[in-house]
Amino acid sequence: KGNVVTPDEAVAECGADALRIYELFVAPFEADVQWSNEGMQGAVRFLSRVCKYVSEVVPMYDPNWKLEISAEAGIAKDVRRWTHQTIVKVTDDIERFAFNTSISSLMIYINNLNDAMKQPGAIEDRQVQLALSEAAETIILLLSPSAPHTADELWEQLGRSGFTYHAEWPTAQPSLAVADEITVAVQVNGKLRDTITVPASASQEDLEIAAMASEKVVFHIDGKTIRKIIVVPGKLVNIVAS
Repeated sequence: KGNVVTPDEAVAECGADALRIYELFVAPFEADVQWSNEGMQGAVRFLSRVCKYVSEVVPMYDPNWKLEISAEAGIAKDVRRWTHQTIVKVTDDIERFAFNTSISSLMIYINNLNDAMKQPGAIEDRQVQLALSEAAETIILLLSPSAPHTADELWEQLGRSGFTYHAEWPTAQPSLAVADEITVAVQVNGKLRDTITVPASASQEDLEIAAMASEKVVFHIDGKTIRKIIVVPGKLVNIVAS
């Protein structure tokens, strides 16, 4: 009927990997979508950000990063946390055919990595260099199922041989994926009044104390009697007052 969009033009203009990324990201795997030429540009920009990151890491890349890396604090620790959180998320998403959210996670990951490299003194720090080396390998391998041509080229840029689909899939270390702090919503009578940042290890009592100390919460409970405090660990605190 003449209403079919063939991939040839998109591949010729933007490349096969950009087309793959767009098709995987645009909607859940089982959904019907409306083709958008403009949407392809977002895929191109994403791949360009990954390429830019890897090219900037190459001069400091250490293939033996595992031998020295500790990254116990600061930017290096943040980079390792993002790396292992992303491994967990992308691995799970691919197994569930949730390709759109796996690509979304990689987009967030590369933005965080690029931001980390802009921090003053970051790239001169040895532990940051090692963490960024790990991240470069990781994002290439996590990207490989969706953009194999780009991944293979970047793998070669790192001085690695062979195709990425022969490489071992990254393995997450749960202890590194755990966040030091979490953001918890605070409600008063079911309405969001504030968000608080607390240590990830905070107890229920700690969450209650932090929520009650919020100035915004104090304003909304002033003159009222606290009837109940409901805590959903790691997510929210709801203060019932009248």
